[in-house]
Amino acid sequence: MLGIAGYVRDLEYEEVRVLKALARLMRDGESVDVERIAISARMHTDRVSYALSRLNERGLVHRAGRGYHLIYPGLDVLALRELADRGIIASIGRHIGVGKEADVLEAMDEHGRMLAVKFFRIGRISFRDVARKRTLRDVHSWLLISMESARREFQALRRLRAAGVSVPEAVALARHALVMEYIDGVRLVECSALDDPEHVLEDVLENIRLAHTAGMVSADLSEYNILYDTNGRVWIIDWPQSIDARTHPNARTLLERDLKNILRFFRKRFGVEYDLNKAIVYVSMHPTPQP
Repeated sequence: MLGIAGYVRDLEYEEVRVLKALARLMRDGESVDVERIAISARMHTDRVSYALSRLNERGLVHRAGRGYHLIYPGLDVLALRELADRGIIASIGRHIGVGKEADVLEAMDEHGRMLAVKFFRIGRISFRDVARKRTLRDVHSWLLISMESARREFQALRRLRAAGVSVPEAVALARHALVMEYIDGVRLVECSALDDPEHVLEDVLENIRLAHTAGMVSADLSEYNILYDTNGRVWIIDWPQSIDARTHPNARTLLERDLKNILRFFRKRFGVEYDLNKAIVYVSMHPTPQP
């Protein structure tokens, strides 16, 4: 990823135009030939061919026969370029999170504010595995799903933040990249001890209740996506799979699963006992609207 950030500075204007054209055309899910790219980019085919050769050498596109495909590194460059052009980020730092479906990096804006940038990687795949496991059409589908996941989480964070839930502020969105407030903390799973684990559990349950009041269930909550910061505050992260608490047919089941995960962790790690039914009643209790 840090190498990709370097490419953002070095890319020529025509290379950026070609990447953007490929991004527009990838919804067809097929290999795109030079002529179609040239029409979309409004460039001469010779200039497109030259740009594609450079992009292919850098591993930002994949060549298949006479056509080309956009792949995650190329999408990364487009997202970073857009964020830089908009003045959202000025630099990229170290990895602070790597998972099956996303990479999270430190970033900084032009005023020195620390940020986190989450690059979604749904269906993370190497093109070496395409022939054995999936088709190129599948790969394009994963890119589109990653962009949709980023959009879903951006909207979820905005909605949750407005409801008072302790989630990072959603700062900006660019393709499959979500820029968020930087939280100086560690995941609960990395905490071997807490000063007051009962209070921390109550804090987690209160945030689940606030989210439920706002009509949302995480549907993927565990000790792996709760941060504990240096001030003793908890933050719930990772909301792309969140569901509507009022309309989803499995909302109750998924809420109970989230609660079971959390209560099991606090019981095993810190010896804190909390009744599941009590937790369900508490988080489902919504304040009475004032007249």
